[in-house]
Amino acid sequence: MLHELLGGGLPGTTAGRLALLSRVPLSLPELARLDAAGEVTRLGTPELAFTRPEVGALLRAGGLQPTDAEVRLAHTVTEGWPIALRFLAQAAAQGRVQLAGLADLDGGEAQLGTLFAYLASEVLGPLTPPQRAVLARGSLFEELTAALAREVLGEPDGAALLEALARGGTFLTRSDHPAGSEEAVYRAHPLLRAHLRGGLSGSEVQILAARGAAYFERTGRPRRALAAHLLSGDVTRAAALLSAHGAGWLAQGRAGLIERSLGRLPRAVWTPELHALAGDALRLSSRYSEALAEYERATPLLRALGVQVALDTVQPDAAWEALALAEALAPGSSAVRRLRAENLLNAGRLPEALALEPELRDGARAALRSGDLERALALALAAARGEAGGARAAQNHREGLLLAAFVYALRGESGLAAEHARAGLAEGERLESPFVRSLALARLGHARMTAGDLDGARATYEEALALAQPISGRLRVEPLMGLAALAGRAGDAARAAALKTEALAQTGGDGYMAGLLHLAAALGLQEAGDADAPGLEAAFQSFQTCGDAFGLACVALARFAADGQAEAEAAGAAARYPFLLARRGLLSPAADSPRRAQLLARLAQAHPELHSALRPIAHELGYPELPRPDQTPGFCVRVAVLGRVSVTRSHEDRPREWGRARARDLLALLAVHDGGLAREAAQEALFAGADPGVGERNFRVTLHALGQVLEEGAASGVFLERGDWIRLKGGPDLRVDLHAARALLAAPAGEAGRLDGLLALPGRVADSDLGDVQDEAQRYATRLPDALAAEADFALGVGDAENAVRAAERALALDAAHENAAHALMRAWHARGNAAAARRVYEQLRAALDELGLQPLTQTRALGERGREGAVHFGER
Repeated sequence: MLHELLGGGLPGTTAGRLALLSRVPLSLPELARLDAAGEVTRLGTPELAFTRPEVGALLRAGGLQPTDAEVRLAHTVTEGWPIALRFLAQAAAQGRVQLAGLADLDGGEAQLGTLFAYLASEVLGPLTPPQRAVLARGSLFEELTAALAREVLGEPDGAALLEALARGGTFLTRSDHPAGSEEAVYRAHPLLRAHLRGGLSGSEVQILAARGAAYFERTGRPRRALAAHLLSGDVTRAAALLSAHGAGWLAQGRAGLIERSLGRLPRAVWTPELHALAGDALRLSSRYSEALAEYERATPLLRALGVQVALDTVQPDAAWEALALAEALAPGSSAVRRLRAENLLNAGRLPEALALEPELRDGARAALRSGDLERALALALAAARGEAGGARAAQNHREGLLLAAFVYALRGESGLAAEHARAGLAEGERLESPFVRSLALARLGHARMTAGDLDGARATYEEALALAQPISGRLRVEPLMGLAALAGRAGDAARAAALKTEALAQTGGDGYMAGLLHLAAALGLQEAGDADAPGLEAAFQSFQTCGDAFGLACVALARFAADGQAEAEAAGAAARYPFLLARRGLLSPAADSPRRAQLLARLAQAHPELHSALRPIAHELGYPELPRPDQTPGFCVRVAVLGRVSVTRSHEDRPREWGRARARDLLALLAVHDGGLAREAAQEALFAGADPGVGERNFRVTLHALGQVLEEGAASGVFLERGDWIRLKGGPDLRVDLHAARALLAAPAGEAGRLDGLLALPGRVADSDLGDVQDEAQRYATRLPDALAAEADFALGVGDAENAVRAAERALALDAAHENAAHALMRAWHARGNAAAARRVYEQLRAALDELGLQPLTQTRALGERGREGAVHFGER
């Protein structure tokens, strides 16, 4: 039966799919051959369980707006069990369950305990009394072992009972000898535990929990002991364990554990140390005002050490008084000295910070603020490798991923900047840190700004700003900086100034950040043609105090771009930080590469001794050698002959006007002949049959008109060679769409980005009465659908039916009779199980061929007819 169902044995039928459902893993000998052939897919609890993002989506679909903590708790309590989550969403939407009040695994009465009741009879009914007893009494503990069953539950046969339960599909899972354990560990589903726990009497819970607490303390498991003491009611011992181990748990990122445990302790037993621990947990959860309130009830020294709120939020001015008090209470303390040094670093007083604590030099932030970007990036990436996915607390502004994203944005590597910002955003969501998420969004805004996506950057900055609003004023500074720069670029100087002023008020005494603000705002204004000399001077003073060589280099290049000042400093800056001119960085002196090339040419001309250092910049900008100032007009010209003939400059909003129609025709002719052509040949093509004198005069006027369109504002000959040989001088500042299209058409099928590039190409070459242009139009009209059909074939070969459809449909839109494209599209529709669509493609192809007096090929006809019979295998030819 399996063979017939899975293999498809009857004529005209296709392979079927069979699902075998069971509560326990299936082990059927009949599936062994299919398993070995890779024809069986096994889905167990891990595959079927909802992920945390899916849990959030389900709750929101029910009209709820859960916080990250509520989503995490819902996922933890249900372990992603779909039916339980459905009940939970319904109960929460009806107000019967409060998401924030769901019990955790360490004990307590879970509101969802009754959800398991509907399965209780089916799951628990067949159990023997000993099995039921060990499950019920063991429900007080998150983990069960044979030793616990023996010593706490009084079950000498605990090992056999637990193993039988795990094999019986009772929501008890087994982990073989996890780290630090010499025996298997069993875990019951949280809802099963909650349901069973509700059936135990209060005295039984107290007695068993006390035994469990003693067992866990004896075996060195303080976290389990804490949970058991809380269940037993021994709050004094629970408080002692929390005081002794809480700091270590926080270092592992267990802020939620601390908050929940403290929440079960009566405030009467809280010690000043526990108040400080609560402050630390709240601080790590970005709940800064609540953290400060708890620190106020700690010992004087611990209260002073609550200064870490100011360090975490980079508000150095708010920390000095508390640091002075901590130093008075704990003179000579290395911990307090370290805090003071970090605050000096936060204030932008790097030399003082390193003098006090030389080890700070080994951190990415110190390297960044000194201008050593290479080292800062290496240190940030090293830190990031130990962050993602690990058990830890959020580090706020110290996150390695986000530091790396910032450095990449400064270096103009927008793709890597966005990649690390998104990874940091995901990490912030995992850590449930709104601080990290907001900062990640600000860094993503920097990446988009660097990539030239100004609308995307603006939206991302605004999202970061909204998320930062209730957390910390300091967190608002970077998105405000980005918005100020964007306002300046848009020519709104008043709004840019207001945004910068608002941001400066939130810096909290951070001189480095103030320097970035002044510089970014000034650069935004420069992009719109305005100057901000006071802003650049303020940035210079800030970076000089900090000792930031990179910031000073950015200011030098910005001043040189603005008015030609600081030429020597600008040349040195370009030599030391070549990416500032080679790429569009967050703080580059100009956004457009032609303007940066113009700056490079001027600096190279004035400082020939730096040619070897500056030459790589020219190469990255697309020049074979260092350009001269007369070779860099400061703008880019884009020539289009696909669709319509036009000339557009990078700094203008619309195509240029034509002085003479024949100038447009000459441009199309030169674009077709990318190597140029002889003057006589060009003249004859444009003015065939004209008297030599008349033709020469008309051609000279036409050539001059074309030069005006292309080169106005630039040196003559930059874009157009006018001697006996006429040609367009393509390069970084002159780009012809036809030349780019030819390169795309010549690339092999499947090359990265080729399909998207082909899909974006116009469908034809502009109309012309010139024979050479018409010939090129015919070649282009043939090559483009051919290339798209080849992409469709390639996509089918790698199992990508969606891209095959995109490519083939575009090819057929260009040429309805393109049989190869139709063949590929039919195969793609068959692969997606849509035989009717494949049949429609065949009928349309047949109609198009019929108009040409042609018939489909035999293999095409066979594929078209198969649409009536059913699907074909994906790789079928």
